[in-house]
Amino acid sequence: MEKIKNYSEVIKFTIAGVIFGIIFPFLSTSIEIINQNLPFNFPSFLLMHQQNPLLWIIDTALLVLGFFGYQIGIRQQKLLDQASHLEDMVTERSDEILRQKLFYEALVENSPIAITTLDQNHRVMSINPAFEEIFGYRTDEIMGKNLDDLVCDPSNAQEAYDITKGVLAGKTMREFGKRRRKDGTLVDVEILGEPIIIDGKRIGVLGLYRDITVEKLATEELQVSEERFRRMFQDSPVALWLQDFSDKKRWVLEMQNKSGKSIREFLKENPDEFFTMTKLGKIISLNAASLFLFHAKDKEDLQVNLGSIVSNESREEQINTICSLLDGKTSLENEMVYKNLEGKKLHVITKLTVLPGSEESWDRILFSNVDITERKLAEERLTYISLHDIMTGVYNRAFFEEEMARMGKSRLRPISILIGDMDNLKKINDLHGHQAGDLALQNIANIFKKCFRSEDVIARIGGDEFSILLPNVDADLVKQINQRVLDQVILHNQSNTEGIQLSISTGYGTANKGDLLTDVFKLADERMYQEKQKKINK
Repeated sequence: MEKIKNYSEVIKFTIAGVIFGIIFPFLSTSIEIINQNLPFNFPSFLLMHQQNPLLWIIDTALLVLGFFGYQIGIRQQKLLDQASHLEDMVTERSDEILRQKLFYEALVENSPIAITTLDQNHRVMSINPAFEEIFGYRTDEIMGKNLDDLVCDPSNAQEAYDITKGVLAGKTMREFGKRRRKDGTLVDVEILGEPIIIDGKRIGVLGLYRDITVEKLATEELQVSEERFRRMFQDSPVALWLQDFSDKKRWVLEMQNKSGKSIREFLKENPDEFFTMTKLGKIISLNAASLFLFHAKDKEDLQVNLGSIVSNESREEQINTICSLLDGKTSLENEMVYKNLEGKKLHVITKLTVLPGSEESWDRILFSNVDITERKLAEERLTYISLHDIMTGVYNRAFFEEEMARMGKSRLRPISILIGDMDNLKKINDLHGHQAGDLALQNIANIFKKCFRSEDVIARIGGDEFSILLPNVDADLVKQINQRVLDQVILHNQSNTEGIQLSISTGYGTANKGDLLTDVFKLADERMYQEKQKKINK
């Protein structure tokens, strides 16, 4: 607005000058016409100018001078405007500098980092409240004094002097160390020394100190904790290893995308790819118990043979594990069957834990493997003992009765039962001893094993009595099987060099639709005793 007003004034004065420049020559010429008693008209004006050519100069001089005056006024106004603009810019810049000064002063004053400015001789020029709080000095106590003399660690003064020397040489120095408080105690600090340079000239030093006492204590505690857990990991009797499954996950997703099927369906159609998948896990670290469990020399030895330790018996569990991970599970526990590098079967309880932060990538998965091979074998042994006759290796009476009850309730028919009883066990025991009698029972059991199928249930149901359940065997077939048993006894006696002859009486029966197995068992038992009685009566 001020600029517009100034331009209006210039225009007003210019117009006034032009008007005056027109009126003044007109009046002067009019006076001359009157003095010469000429008529007051335009020819008289021209006559006066013809008689006195200077009147043209006089008439136009003021107009020319007015025009030049106008141009000078405009130029002067522009200069004034520029001066005013420069003055505004200086004022605005000064205000900005003042705001920045106040901002940085507030920043320094409120900073939690101890800040001090030093002159070229390393004497204190200023400190902020954080410096007072960390080191205990007031401004009046430290001003103008050499900083290193006040705060350096007496036991390591050279370290402080080296930092000072570097900063005074124009370098930015960053170190960690201890500095002394006013009361003589030491504080752990991060130190930053920065030269203050203006126009290429160093005028002082900026020193910053950050109290890292809490951080250092936390770091030391973390190191102790890490060492403790590292020792626990290494010395654990449980086989522990950390694996990177990220390549395995990429492979699984790629196979699913290519085939358009789930990984379970893909592996069912491409069974050989299962071992490709098992080789993809990368072992990051493992403990000594893992090497001992799998009989590996080192991590590289186990890594190379990673695919070979997975048993086919645990194929389904391995696939279930991958599917569970794809479903977002982060903790799983399964009983797995592995093989060590010597080919020995291992029964292991494996617990898998996806470490926090690795849920998407699977790049950190912890496995703990507890060897239960001995326990598993003991369980299998107990199960075997509970179901089998220890002397002969065939099933015992309890299992036979359980199976007969199960088959009796089923729709399976025909089912035949064959019963065999040794005729001369007592005689063998009396003549040759019980050890020979036990061997005779074992030989009878071996003959039965040769004559029957794997799905047939062979059991010792008494001291010298055996019974066999024969599913899907009709009356004609059981008769043939019975003869085969008798023939095998004859062959055994012919090839026996020990002189102990075997003799057995048999009976059999068949349950068809609607028949009870218990009735068939009684029938077979009766036929067996009838056969035995015939031999006694001879």
